[in-house]
Amino acid sequence: METVLEKTLPTTKPKWLKVKLPIGKKYTELRSLVDKYSLNTICAAGSCPNMGECWGEGTATFMILGNTCTRSCGFCGVKTGRPRNGRLG
Repeated sequence: METVLEKTLPTTKPKWLKVKLPIGKKYTELRSLVDKYSLNTICAAGSCPNMGECWGEGTATFMILGNTCTRSCGFCGVKTGRPRNGRLG
């Protein structure tokens, strides 16, 4: 016996909600550079769901003061802090 809630829930996720796997030449080249030089990106540190899309186009946003951000955006997963002696860490 189905409940009213079960009857109204969709069986699959809509296409716009699904995130594509990051693949492609530009993505792998950018991923290699980030890994090779241990670069800090907002994309990776913030667990951005759009990282594959941006990196697939050859775009990334770098954090020049290390892996800590001075902003505290509610939607972002990047570690937040204040600089010590002009450096974040």
